[in-house]
Amino acid sequence: MYLKRFLTVTALILPLFLLSLPAVAQEEEGEEMDEQVEEAPSKDTPYFSGMPNYGIFESNDKQFDAYTFYNGKDCTVMEGKKMFRYYTLKEGAESASETQIVRNYANAIRQMGGAVLFEGTCPEEPRCNNNSGYPMVVGKVLKGENELWVEILAFDDGLGYYITLVVKEAMKQDVTASGMFEALNRDGKVTLYINFDFGKATIRPDSRPIIEQIVQMMKTNPELMLGVEGHTDNVGDSAANILLSENRAKAVKEAIIAEKIDEARLSTVGYGEDKPVADNGTEEGRAKNRRVELVKTGKATSGATAVKKNETQFGVDIYPGAKLDAAQTKYAREVMGQEIYCYRTGDNIKEVVTFYQKQTTLSVLGEDETSALFGLDADGNSVRIAVANPWLDPQTGESHTDTMIQILKVE
Repeated sequence: MYLKRFLTVTALILPLFLLSLPAVAQEEEGEEMDEQVEEAPSKDTPYFSGMPNYGIFESNDKQFDAYTFYNGKDCTVMEGKKMFRYYTLKEGAESASETQIVRNYANAIRQMGGAVLFEGTCPEEPRCNNNSGYPMVVGKVLKGENELWVEILAFDDGLGYYITLVVKEAMKQDVTASGMFEALNRDGKVTLYINFDFGKATIRPDSRPIIEQIVQMMKTNPELMLGVEGHTDNVGDSAANILLSENRAKAVKEAIIAEKIDEARLSTVGYGEDKPVADNGTEEGRAKNRRVELVKTGKATSGATAVKKNETQFGVDIYPGAKLDAAQTKYAREVMGQEIYCYRTGDNIKEVVTFYQKQTTLSVLGEDETSALFGLDADGNSVRIAVANPWLDPQTGESHTDTMIQILKVE
């Protein structure tokens, strides 16, 4: 009886999707929306009202934040104005079922001209969020240049549900060439939030202005040499995050040298999730940890004509063509408890040893037919490089004939 009465209600949800209004009204209503968001966040969002018989128990709005949505296949991180509402059943009222809640909001999304990306029980994999096992709907609405993502999650047999909305927009960064240069001289580094495709090292078009400002800074200051450091949050495998951050740092470097900046003035390194600047337990913290840092590494002796060097770790040249072994790097860090990077190359040990013997900053601490040890300074206590061929993989027990290069910073 209740189900029949519930289904005969013609308008359970009244979506107030302001982007569908004419351009003039949209601007005026947008200003009013901002006032509602900032001054009275306990009200419904400007896009969706609550279900009948439900009231707002908790709300939280932020001008800029990030949220990871499950899109039916994998994860999509959206950044922009974020709105959260927690609705609970009013005292003495009859509840809707979880399916009814999800279905009504799915219909509302479609009525707005949007697409329902997922409707059903949130799977355990991929781990986009902590909603696995709960009924939910995820939708996306496009209106002109605006993009809205929404997730509705129902629980406790319909006694409550969450609405999480993100109106996409790029984080406003007042990044200028002069500002970056001042920060580098003052702090030795500058933090940038360059947007990449999810799980990839592809720079998004909206981050091109940041790259352009880096290029302008380096052209204005031809003696400046930079290290490009990539950082991730802690979502996913740590070894994969190291490799991802390394590739993203390299992508930034490639974008810079494509504008005719000498490659010798740039080095790259990826730290993965090892150096967070915020709490990875929150979406906001993870967004802050996904960053690129430019570090001032020194001055070129003659501007763009400086002697070309290889990429470096801890000031030591990486052997040309060597590839980062993320799995071995992770294993070595766990065993040694120190910052270490493991590289592999197909060249034999003699060629590797000869390369590092020619580095004027290195001193040979020990050498035999299968290994060598180098130190950065006279005491050998800053950086060491160990090479070994053949070497036994301690994780798999397999014997390898390629050359392993370990660059370790000794604190």
